Amino acid sequence: MLNHLESLTQRVGGSNELVDQWLEARKQLLVAYCTLVGIKPNKEKHTPLNAKALENFCHNLVDYLSAGHFHIYDRVIKQVEGARSPKMTLATQIYPKLWINTEQVMAFHDRYADTEIDQDLCLAFHQALSDIGETLAARFALEDRLIQLLTETWQPDQPEAEKGNLVQ
Repeated sequence: MLNHLESLTQRVGGSNELVDQWLEARKQLLVAYCTLVGIKPNKEKHTPLNAKALENFCHNLVDYLSAGHFHIYDRVIKQVEGARSPKMTLATQIYPKLWINTEQVMAFHDRYADTEIDQDLCLAFHQALSDIGETLAARFALEDRLIQLLTETWQPDQPEAEKGNLVQ
């Protein structure tokens, strides 16, 4: 996910302050996730779980979700509103899927944010970490579609074949 984010940032970064802030927040969330699961970017060593990493991840998670729902998504919709109708339709189709995803992510947060991970809970927690990673990947794919709509709005004269290559 970090590699995909880096690639996306290289393609669309610097074209819009909102998107730049959004991608930076996503990076912080992913770094917190990697720290929590014990992955050190560009290293092979895994580290054991610690409560501080879980607390940091849950904090970043809530911040990221809140920024999306209370700041970013509305601004995306407003920027796309002036564009052709199909873009607006697609954006409004993506938004409910993000709400469903948010409920899944918050279920993880509510379950583990204030829970001490002991031996009895360890296996379930590791499965939950895997599941939340997949849920975040699905969320980022939806958000990438919104970013795609934004980039098409900024670059309306760009050939269709090139538009599809901005966000993959």
